[in-house]
Amino acid sequence: MEWSQGHHETPPFGSLPHEPPRARWGVLISTLVVIVVIVGAILWLFTGWDDEGDPVADTAAAEEETDAPGETEAADAVEAPGEAAAGDETETATASTAAATGPTTTAVPPTTVAPPDADDYGPPQLNADSPVSTAGLGSVTFGMTVAGARQAAGTAMIALEPESDCYRIVPHRGPEGITFLVREGMIERVDINSGPVTTLSGVGIGTAEATVTDLFGDKIQSQSRPDGSTDLIFVPVDPGDRNYRVVFNVSDGVVRSFKSGKMPLILTDTGCEG
Repeated sequence: MEWSQGHHETPPFGSLPHEPPRARWGVLISTLVVIVVIVGAILWLFTGWDDEGDPVADTAAAEEETDAPGETEAADAVEAPGEAAAGDETETATASTAAATGPTTTAVPPTTVAPPDADDYGPPQLNADSPVSTAGLGSVTFGMTVAGARQAAGTAMIALEPESDCYRIVPHRGPEGITFLVREGMIERVDINSGPVTTLSGVGIGTAEATVTDLFGDKIQSQSRPDGSTDLIFVPVDPGDRNYRVVFNVSDGVVRSFKSGKMPLILTDTGCEG
């Protein structure tokens, strides 16, 4: 069968109008522009830009490459927040206190270490049997220099505080509980606070108050102290000893400590008053 002239066969799915080529290129270009804009926006959001137009991510990377070792160690220290925070708070508090109070002075600690020649004066002459008298303790008598006391005691003398016009010393080897007082370079007093040392009459730590008063009778002067204890002061009658005293401190009926030395420092608490 022949189709009549001017008619065409209809495709099975119908026909679409043909678009001009220029129209299709315009759609493609618009689509590409949209895609470029979207990709650019995404990159901007994830990287950002610095004030000079350079990517911030690149700048940060450059800074990381130039980090000093000290900065890396500081970053590692932050991983222990408990210790780091405590240290920072302590340093801050110390700095604040120093700023508020100004410079401080440190007290000189007592010199309690024996000198290298401590054993060069022996043999030791002071022991538990060395008696206390108005003249001193055993072979160490009042009025001796420290050097003389070393030779007499047969042992080094160790200072308990920095040497000055008035300070205390103890023998390196000697009986327990004794302290010598040095005043203007001379041994002027001895204190007994513990141990077995006694007077020539046998009075020592723990001796009953009644025994002291019975032994010395009217040579004892009694003086009350603010702490409730009593000082029993032995006053010698020998003219050669008139400037010396032996003082027994009594509490609860017994001797707690005693001392012997020159007036007037024997009647003070430390001997260095005034």
